[in-house]
Amino acid sequence: MIYKYLVVLFFVLNAVVSFGQGAGNFISFQKNQHDILLRGSKGTLKITTYTPDIFRVETVLSENTSLDSSYTVVLAPTYIPDKVSETSTSLSIALGNSVLEVNKNPLSVALKSGNQVKIRDVGAFRQTKDSVSLTFDINPKDVFHGAGSRPFGPDLNKKAFDFYNTWEYAYYDQATGLAQSFNVPFLVSSHKYGILFDSNLPGSIRMYVGALDSTKLNVESVSAGKWAYYLINGDSNDEILENYTLLTGRQPLPPRWALGYIQSKFGYKNESEATSAVSDLQNSGFPLDALALDLYWFGDQSTMGDFNWDAKNWPNASNMVSQLKSKGVKTILISEPYITALSPNFRIAESLSLFAKRPGTNVTYTQDFGIGTAGLLDIFKPATQNWLWQQYKRLTSQGISGWWTDRIEPDYDPKDAAYTLGAGAQVHNLYPLFWAKNLYNQFQKDFPNQRLFNLTRSGWAGAQRFGVLPWSGDVARYWAGLRLQIPIILQSGMSGLAYMHSDIGGFATMPDKVDKDEELDLRWFQFGTFTPIVRAHGDRKNVEPVTLSEPFYSGVKRYLNIRYQLLPYIYSLAWKNSISGRPICLPMDYFTDNKTFGNINDQYFFGENLLVAPVLLHGMPSRKVVLPAGKWFDFWTNVPFNGNTNIFPNLTVDNIPVYAKAGSFIPMSASTSLKSTDYYTSDSLAVKFFQDVSVPASTFTMYHDDGIDPNVLKNQKYELIDFSGRVSEDSVHVTIARKKDFPQSLAKRNLMLEVENLTSPPLSATLNGKPLTVVYLSTDFKNETAFYDHVTRQLKIRFDWDCKTTAQVAILRDGLSVITGVEPHFEGNVLKVYPNPNRPEMPLNVDAEIPETGRYAIEIFNTSGVVMYSQDLGVQTKGKKLEMKLNVKNLRGSYILKLKNGNGKFSTRSVIIE
Repeated sequence: MIYKYLVVLFFVLNAVVSFGQGAGNFISFQKNQHDILLRGSKGTLKITTYTPDIFRVETVLSENTSLDSSYTVVLAPTYIPDKVSETSTSLSIALGNSVLEVNKNPLSVALKSGNQVKIRDVGAFRQTKDSVSLTFDINPKDVFHGAGSRPFGPDLNKKAFDFYNTWEYAYYDQATGLAQSFNVPFLVSSHKYGILFDSNLPGSIRMYVGALDSTKLNVESVSAGKWAYYLINGDSNDEILENYTLLTGRQPLPPRWALGYIQSKFGYKNESEATSAVSDLQNSGFPLDALALDLYWFGDQSTMGDFNWDAKNWPNASNMVSQLKSKGVKTILISEPYITALSPNFRIAESLSLFAKRPGTNVTYTQDFGIGTAGLLDIFKPATQNWLWQQYKRLTSQGISGWWTDRIEPDYDPKDAAYTLGAGAQVHNLYPLFWAKNLYNQFQKDFPNQRLFNLTRSGWAGAQRFGVLPWSGDVARYWAGLRLQIPIILQSGMSGLAYMHSDIGGFATMPDKVDKDEELDLRWFQFGTFTPIVRAHGDRKNVEPVTLSEPFYSGVKRYLNIRYQLLPYIYSLAWKNSISGRPICLPMDYFTDNKTFGNINDQYFFGENLLVAPVLLHGMPSRKVVLPAGKWFDFWTNVPFNGNTNIFPNLTVDNIPVYAKAGSFIPMSASTSLKSTDYYTSDSLAVKFFQDVSVPASTFTMYHDDGIDPNVLKNQKYELIDFSGRVSEDSVHVTIARKKDFPQSLAKRNLMLEVENLTSPPLSATLNGKPLTVVYLSTDFKNETAFYDHVTRQLKIRFDWDCKTTAQVAILRDGLSVITGVEPHFEGNVLKVYPNPNRPEMPLNVDAEIPETGRYAIEIFNTSGVVMYSQDLGVQTKGKKLEMKLNVKNLRGSYILKLKNGNGKFSTRSVIIE
């Protein structure tokens, strides 16, 4: 903690002094295959082009200052710039969709799109022996996301923060944002670019995003390393993150069981406690996929580093693991980077020289921080990596399914410790990256048919390519702690870490907090259902939801079952992340340029199709939900809402607000009570289609594989099923087609297609051209019939699908009901129309009494919803009576007359012209 404030003092002092010089003024340039070298009066500015949208900039003051290798970046440069043009003051480098503009005096770089400057560095690097400073011109109105697991925001503009992996116990306040376990020096700007800072010795970094000067991004580091920054261009957040994860590596698919429910606590002290917890959950009907065992599996903190079961309390450990696996429950074990002097492994590790050393010596750097004397493993040393892997390998071979790598910031890391890679203060941020890399690479080699599960508390840029499943650390069991989880998850996702999640219920119970807060547990579980990983954990007696009383017991059980029903949707989000880098949880401005959405910190997208607004305060009667543009449907009731507005739904104990986007498909498992993911096959699906005439065409791709094989993407051993919708006023068409399969693909599936928002009974429904009987009683509903529910305005069609064929569903409906049935209307007799029926050669007489002051228009629609006549009536006052004669000489048939105001309210009358 003292070190943190010393670092802050250092940064503050150095913010007002010079950090040496950049490359100086332009002298000449040389264009190589992928590099452009701009020789300056004080050094060389080197620009490396990786793709048309990714390039690296560094100042080379001598041959030894070029960043010739990176622990973060894995992409090799492949792009050759199209053209370099020169003027007396600048050079322009054409890069496909963007342009790099290099100012000559002094040498500096700007990223441009057209004539618009997105970001410009100010003098490139200013570097001394042990410090680096960079300054950029930014747009002060931009929204910034990313930078790792920040508990504030989601907009990082006007904020300052450090990059030094640090653990904080029982956090619950945004002010603790300086102490974070996942630091990723990468930002995404609403100006449509990303910027990554990279070094072989990153040291300690502080970043000011408009915090010193609203027009400047300042980056300062206590570092003796070599530095470069990468600019990433893109026309959307999707493109930027796709490029960032192309540069730093993509997240491999986790084992599918990782998406199920994981039970953990601090801690299960023996076999009886562990197996009883599993039995209690399963016997009570709770789904369960894994049990995570904290440090008591090897003894206690005093014997940390044992990597052996405590035989006294776990006498039949191998048999227990096997028995749990037979019930669909995997076992996860915790591990740490420390070995205490009381562990037999201490002498072994010391004899093999596996520990970090005292500076300038070969003496183990021991510490005593409450667990006894301990050494810290030198993870940068190949011998340490190999010894450590042998421990993991032995236990994995015995049936352990997952690993929990705790404290690998490391939380107690001497700044002067000597590692193989360098001094502790310089390589500290790289420690968890090397740990994750070693575990992932070795696991791939020795267990090539399994996917790694690595639950971890700390990481650095690029950690996602090693399959880390991060969690947000030891959050306090407060409502305030729960509220911080949304920004933490969103910022992590925008940093490439898509699986960030939290200890459901909160880890640390503070002295002023009662152990039992069942409302908090319920709301945290409801939120956790719509996060990448669902895992309860805490330092308290009753962590398992089976101990809850009603109605919280039933509420948690219901939501965990909903989680398993959502597996087809969630697993498809995981696939999308692995192939493109798109986060699973996304900030509210992810799909829009509306910057006012950029700092919404209490709701988010769960995939593109669902909007989640958790309950974050005790006893809330209602909460505000911001709906983006378009139409949205209450996921639980199917009630429609117009977007671009705020709504205030009443809250009940049963649900948190969740909304589905109009046009979205949500594939779900038809089973409502899966015991674990071992029992999930996707053979029976319930596919919700939230159709609306405002979205004439939409699609969703569902992903499916065996859930185990780590090479499915590489070897193409997976299924892709496309659900496509075409919607008009008088028809709804749904197409279901498998566009890719693999040898183990299912031949048939039973599908329940649920078409939402049908405002009137269908005129007809067909499956592959064959008419379906439409029934109106659930008791009459069976395979290859259509059931229309008047209350929910939902049409269900159940059928067996031969997956080798394309299934076509066509629904015909009354187009007039669509035009008039989904908007707020005026009550009472607002409109009078005469004569009706009318003849085309005669004007149509319309009388209207204005129900409320506002701007009005009158329209005539045909039965397909096409406007045939429109007239703006201007601003009208409440109570005013209008008499109008409308020219209908070109109209024949049935029509609907509509009077509407600027707030979307309306009144209608049917009209016949013959």
